[in-house]
Amino acid sequence: TATPVIDTLSEEEKEEMKLVEKILDDNLFTYYFQPLIKVSDGSVFAYEALMRSTTDPMVSPLTIIKYANMMDRLVDVEKHTFLNVLAYIDANPELFPQHKIFINSIPGTKLDDDVYDMVESLLLANSKTVVIEMTEETNLTSEEIDEMKKRYERLGIQIAVDDYGSGYSNVSNLIQYMPDYVKIDRSLISDIHDKPQKQFFVREIISFCHENNMLALAEGVETSEELKTVIGYGIDLIQG
Repeated sequence: TATPVIDTLSEEEKEEMKLVEKILDDNLFTYYFQPLIKVSDGSVFAYEALMRSTTDPMVSPLTIIKYANMMDRLVDVEKHTFLNVLAYIDANPELFPQHKIFINSIPGTKLDDDVYDMVESLLLANSKTVVIEMTEETNLTSEEIDEMKKRYERLGIQIAVDDYGSGYSNVSNLIQYMPDYVKIDRSLISDIHDKPQKQFFVREIISFCHENNMLALAEGVETSEELKTVIGYGIDLIQG
């Protein structure tokens, strides 16, 4: 018989897992809103809601996802993310007058019907504001992707693909999703001014986006050289 996952963990990891369990049980989350800048005029185009724990010590989002996955509780991450962020947007419309809000979603998760109904009514009320950002590796079938796309189209919600160009986010995924926004992974943006291979790929991605009516976003822009390079290639949005 297979060894239970918890038996393979060190004492320190077991403690971490216990803390993540508490975070999920008690909804111990807060969110930071990171700006996405529009290159054409330097204005704030949108904000991405970044998940953080309110615990001391704080637990990183990747660690929360890792243990939630081990405990088969990714659906709880999804539920809290949607309900928390949508409730915040709903309660504070003056903070986001013209801005989109990108909300991270783990595509394979299935919310319970009652939770889904709450999420859907909040999405409907904020459909002009919300962009659903597809994160994490997922092995959805073409049918599941189509069904998800139709659902968001019906609600009038735009979608984004996160970390494009990283391990799992490949061309066939992009063609299936045909999103409104493509977020180019920071691994392709880092030191791009010195890396001809990265320059080639990023130019190709931006060109594909523009030919297919998508906006291209550069993630993790940290230096003026990176900024100048991606602006030169026609990037639409910057996140750093």
